[in-house]
Amino acid sequence: MGRKYDDFEDGFEVRRDEAPRSSRRSAANREGGRKAPLFIRLIAWTGVLVFCFAAGYVGTSVALRMLNRQDILQREDVAANRGEAEKILNEAPKEIRLNARKVEFTLYYPKDGTISSEKAEVLSGIMEDDIRQVIGKILSTVSGKGASDVKLLNLFRSGDTLFLNFNAHFLSLLKAQGEQGSALLITSVVRTMNENFSPIVQVRFLVDGKEQKGGAPVDLSVPWRLPRG
Repeated sequence: MGRKYDDFEDGFEVRRDEAPRSSRRSAANREGGRKAPLFIRLIAWTGVLVFCFAAGYVGTSVALRMLNRQDILQREDVAANRGEAEKILNEAPKEIRLNARKVEFTLYYPKDGTISSEKAEVLSGIMEDDIRQVIGKILSTVSGKGASDVKLLNLFRSGDTLFLNFNAHFLSLLKAQGEQGSALLITSVVRTMNENFSPIVQVRFLVDGKEQKGGAPVDLSVPWRLPRG
């Protein structure tokens, strides 16, 4: 007797497991998200920095030129070219003061064989400028040969000592004043400096940048200071 089969036979199909699609996509994303080589990144950042610097430089230059055209940043003591520099050098020196204010100082000066005092206002700036103005006012009270020719060339301070460097006419003025008049003038300067410009205690007088040993009615080889009270 032959074997009977059902009218319908079960069919079987074997399928291999496929790799998850998500893993393939993540791998692709990883490959696409890799950073550029360090060398390339350095070149890119350098280019960005150079661009920013150039843009800032050009923008600042344009802004300054516009301000100069409107005379906002113009300064008379700054030269833009060789011609302007020669013009400034040939002109008389000028004082430029920013945010200056008037300050009152007590001036001492020789008068009729003694030392007198008075209050004087000056347009104050830094200490060196104030001292220069005060010295000029003291010298203006002195009469005698060569008084108007005396110039304070420069000055500087070291600790409590002030150095005043005059031109050669200062010696001529002292000789014209004599020993007593010279002593009064020197003492007047020292007292004015001591009372108005702390921490100055003593003053050294120079002539053309040199210490004087002789050649004057008073001793200029040592610093001058007020007697200790």
